[in-house]
Amino acid sequence: MKLSAARVKAPLRRDWSAMVKAIDVRHATIEYDGKKALQDLDWQVRSGESWAVVGPNGAGKTSLMSMLNGYKWPTEGTVRVLGQKFGECDLRELRTRIGMVSSFMENWIRGDEPVLELVVSGKYGATRLFRKIGTSEKKRAASLLRVLGCEDKIERRSKELSQGERQRVMIARTLMADAKLLILDEPCEGLDLGAREKFLGGLARLAESRLTTMIYVTHRTDEIPPSFTHAMLLKGGKALAAGEIEETLTSENMSACFDLRVRLEKLGGRYYTLVEA
Repeated sequence: MKLSAARVKAPLRRDWSAMVKAIDVRHATIEYDGKKALQDLDWQVRSGESWAVVGPNGAGKTSLMSMLNGYKWPTEGTVRVLGQKFGECDLRELRTRIGMVSSFMENWIRGDEPVLELVVSGKYGATRLFRKIGTSEKKRAASLLRVLGCEDKIERRSKELSQGERQRVMIARTLMADAKLLILDEPCEGLDLGAREKFLGGLARLAESRLTTMIYVTHRTDEIPPSFTHAMLLKGGKALAAGEIEETLTSENMSACFDLRVRLEKLGGRYYTLVEA
């Protein structure tokens, strides 16, 4: 079942000129091998906001996240991340202020790595420490683990953690480096139900703390924590709808995004997608 574009709620238009932006994408297009992965995308994110980016496979989510990290370059348009305009800044320095959490990153971590050292290593852009941890570093690491619900894991080693716990520890590691932008690329992949809920609980507390701007990439609306404020629906490399989450995540918009008749129900602050016959 397909809906015409005219029935889809248009992206919200706001005056962003007086607001601090963590992300400012203007008319961005990414094209390679004759295919447009992103098409004329406009997207602005204020510092401290938490956004869910939702869309089917092939919607352009991966290309968008690669662009924000400076690994893919727009063939048209402009991109500013954390106030730095691409083409006029040192991307290597900028990447030190952007945290990335994805299930594939687990391959970088040794199983015998102590949790405390793993978190502190984020401050130095490494995955292993070869120095003594200072008192202030230990206090900050413990504080970040507490925010994410992992304070009782501080004496453990990486191999003793569940996959969900490792994901939360990796977020703490990213924040140890004082990342101003945190990108989570389908971080619940491979998690069982219990691990997923514990992980999302820690993520919700982090969003409420507003310690960093967060972008959560997923194709499942039920993974979006209740404390997230905004959402963008991607389809075919275009923003189908974007803005405050309650006005963006609607049954009509989701049906158009996935070419499927669905009903969206909100329960306990979470959005559940039900397929209609």
